[in-house]
Amino acid sequence: MRENWFKFWNHPRTKAVRHWSNITYDVSWNIILFLIIGVLLVGSFSVGAAGGYFASLVKDTKAPKLTEMKQQVNSYAITSEIYWGSGEKLTNIATDEERQPVNIKEISPYLLDAVLSTEDVDFYEHDGVVPKATLRAVLQEVTNSSSRTGGSTLTQQLIKNQILTNEVSFERKAKEIILALRLENAMTKDEILQAYLNVVSFGRNSLGRNIAGIEAASRGVFNKPAKKLTLPQAAFLAGIPKNPYYYTPYLQGGVVKKDLTPSTNRMKTVLKRMYVAKSITKAQYEKAVKYDITKDFSKTSKRSRDTYPYVYDLAEKEALKIMTSYFMKQDGIKEDEVKPSELAEVKANYRDQALIAMRQGGYKIHLTLDKKIHEAMQTPAKNASNFPSAPQYKQVVNPKTKKTVTKKDPEETAAVMVQNETGRILGFVGGRYTDGTADDFNRAFQAKRQIGSTAKPILVYSNGIENGLITPASTINDEEYYYQTVPRQPGDNPINNEGGRYRGNVTVREALELSLNVPAVKTYEKMNMSNSIQKLVDMGIEIPDNIRYAPSAALGTMEITPVELAGAYATLANYGEYVKPYVISKITKDGKNIYKAKSKKKRIYQDRTAYLTLDMMRGVFDKGTAQYANSLLKIPGDWAGKTGTTNEIKDSYLVGSTPGVTLAVWTGHDQNNSLMGATTYYQRTQNLWAQMANLTYNANSSYFKSGARFNQPASVSADDFKNTGRFKEEDQKKKEAEAKKKAEAEAEKKKQAEQDKKKADEAKAKAEADAKQKADEAKAKAEADAKQKADEAKAKADADAKRKADEAKAKADADAKRKADEAKAKADADAKRKADEAKAKADADAKRKADEAKAKADADAKRKADEAKAKADADAKRKADEKQKNAE
Repeated sequence: MRENWFKFWNHPRTKAVRHWSNITYDVSWNIILFLIIGVLLVGSFSVGAAGGYFASLVKDTKAPKLTEMKQQVNSYAITSEIYWGSGEKLTNIATDEERQPVNIKEISPYLLDAVLSTEDVDFYEHDGVVPKATLRAVLQEVTNSSSRTGGSTLTQQLIKNQILTNEVSFERKAKEIILALRLENAMTKDEILQAYLNVVSFGRNSLGRNIAGIEAASRGVFNKPAKKLTLPQAAFLAGIPKNPYYYTPYLQGGVVKKDLTPSTNRMKTVLKRMYVAKSITKAQYEKAVKYDITKDFSKTSKRSRDTYPYVYDLAEKEALKIMTSYFMKQDGIKEDEVKPSELAEVKANYRDQALIAMRQGGYKIHLTLDKKIHEAMQTPAKNASNFPSAPQYKQVVNPKTKKTVTKKDPEETAAVMVQNETGRILGFVGGRYTDGTADDFNRAFQAKRQIGSTAKPILVYSNGIENGLITPASTINDEEYYYQTVPRQPGDNPINNEGGRYRGNVTVREALELSLNVPAVKTYEKMNMSNSIQKLVDMGIEIPDNIRYAPSAALGTMEITPVELAGAYATLANYGEYVKPYVISKITKDGKNIYKAKSKKKRIYQDRTAYLTLDMMRGVFDKGTAQYANSLLKIPGDWAGKTGTTNEIKDSYLVGSTPGVTLAVWTGHDQNNSLMGATTYYQRTQNLWAQMANLTYNANSSYFKSGARFNQPASVSADDFKNTGRFKEEDQKKKEAEAKKKAEAEAEKKKQAEQDKKKADEAKAKAEADAKQKADEAKAKAEADAKQKADEAKAKADADAKRKADEAKAKADADAKRKADEAKAKADADAKRKADEAKAKADADAKRKADEAKAKADADAKRKADEAKAKADADAKRKADEKQKNAE
């Protein structure tokens, strides 16, 4: 049939058929020709218009430097981390989004293949943009298609996330394309892929926190590093960025979603694309598709902040102080050079800066706390059987309602363990976790309480030895005694010992072992109390002025935190050198130290003083007030320490030291109720102390130096153990005679004083009368003179002021009018000139562009028309020749 058709077309049988065939051919060809020309013209115009539109969208986009682009795409918030002093990671600093950057070499190949197969299969072939995909996406946007396949490469997605915004517009898309092409020149493909994987969102983790970056996603969903991901796990994670909060397996709070079908279906889609891209074999695909990925999900996790609330809060608080000082130092700001009125605001600004840096700057905060020791200390504090079963209550005023309410006031505890030589805090107890939870009040660092008899070694006897007043063998009479350095008031009670009895002559060693109050006060009153208190101040302890000169300080009326008390006792154990206790050892960023703690030692006591005091404190455990604790100790060691109790048994202490560590334990009530059990409260305190000592020793005995003893320094001699001090008790009769003589002298002195006072009163009355008369006369004269001068001065001042005001007003009005006229004239001229210049430039640009466009369009149209006419003429001539030949 085809052959017949061509035969008919080429060899028509009649002249009429040939005539109409030629006409049909010519008309059809011309129509086709004009259609082709029209399509070419429309296409050229569309391409030109699209190009012009694209150019207009990116005309204000400045091409950033390649180094700047690289820095921008790699700039993101990095989660800061807290580490135990023993090396284990504790937790991340709380932030809106957790991220842990990772090198591409530390990412599973499965994950890389999964991401590329799903998001950008031609990633290593294209130059940052795939024109076909971009055109498809634009057409879908223009036509408002319900099917959106997307047109962004990984490079474009990285540009959108890090440099641009998520705004849906052609302008943003155009800028994205330009910057993506440029980024490909700034970074290698691996660098771009690594940056993308560290930036992209992966929804939530098992804590319910937002996560970004593959390392945080891998650890947060499967509890493993990204380099150890299996094929199904990698496919699951690679599917999440498509719609992070839809495909993430966790809800807020870290609860696993009930319906995980969308997430698992997405994983299967990723696996299918990996198989199609030949990244995995058919066998791998079939096995992975059947795998139950839900069994790999991390169970809902408990935040370390919930497990270690006191540690987390303390770490953040102390790190914030350090970081604030660091940023001030970076800017050359010194506190002593800032005006006092401005210092608070300056520090607040730097504190805000430090807080942001801590949450987003990727810092690593290393604590001094040994995890095993710290956890061992919590066990006795959490054991309810170590405390009274019945809680006490307290009537308190609600600060909001101002109403009196009954508040539960359970017995609390706090403890601190310090390494003597370095000041490192190895562990602490912030509270007893009543009802299984902790509160916001860290008693170890925040509770300022009176310290009772624990003041005697660090304030009384150490200073007495240092001043040459006493030795451990000095004898002091323990008797009924009143404070001698303060006026005695009617009804004052004598100083009592616990138990209410006096023991007569005792040595200083015995007085300390038995915690007798009278010998301590007698010793303290014979010294310069202010100088003694200064020892504590030199250790960073704040002491109010009313305590500095009070003899009651010998019995511990000053308020000190447990950590300060532990630091003071560690000073004695460190042979008189004080090292401030600290909880942060260093803060690093990118592997470099920005802060490192330095154990600065300060000499507080002579080594002789420290040793003699420690030697007396040994007896507290052996035969003194800490014998109960000593009976519960199950560890070796050269222990020296002191107990303490405050008035009305509101506080109870035991502080003990070995050559390696010092452990301080406090019990009491937040609302200052008395401890229950007048004869058992101290046993609870000492039981807690002994349990903590035993458990921490079992956790890590290396800090204790249990095989060592406090060595006697060369400065200690045999005479130091004899009664060689200046303290001497006076004979009782001699004291009574002197007291009587003193009383008679005071009576005579009082009588003479009354007579002198009478004479003085009479002289004073006469002097006051004379003075009043002279004062009245002087006052009247002064007032008259002052009134006259004031009237004259006022009249002159009024006249001068009026004249100057008139002159100033006239000058100001003239100047203001002149300046206003000049400004208006200049503004009008500038505005007209700028408007004319702008109009002329706009007209010229518009005419030039129009002429150029018209000329180009005319030339293109003429060229195409000439080509089309020439072709048409040639075809017409050829057909005419063929027609003529056929006719012949």
